[in-house]
Amino acid sequence: MRHRTRHERWLHARIPEALEDALKREARRRRWPVSTLVRDVLEGALDMVEHIVEDSVEIARRSSGARRHVRRHLALDAVYGWQEIILNRPADCASCAVALGSGDPAYRGLSDEPGLPLFLCSKCTHRLRQPGKKKEGVS
Repeated sequence: MRHRTRHERWLHARIPEALEDALKREARRRRWPVSTLVRDVLEGALDMVEHIVEDSVEIARRSSGARRHVRRHLALDAVYGWQEIILNRPADCASCAVALGSGDPAYRGLSDEPGLPLFLCSKCTHRLRQPGKKKEGVS
């Protein structure tokens, strides 16, 4: 005797009469079985929710990056000087975001404000030394 495998499952749900009427009307309009319409609507709704969540995560990630940029810019304004150091661990340049490796020369921002330390690469500190570039050279 051949054994049949069921591929679809039954899902029973209580729904208001008005929703049942609307589903039946739409199924008749499309000339589909009500079960096919319900399955299509549920799949579409789940896909839409998935896209909304993915988009929201991306928006939050971008927004967070913008906030970090603003905080970094404000923190750079609080620096009153730069001390040359040799890095013991990797860091990123607070101005151009270039990766600075362990053993690389870098410049640590000196500030009276609390917060994480800021580092600049040699290229960005060189811009500070150019006449007329004191403020806009580091951003």
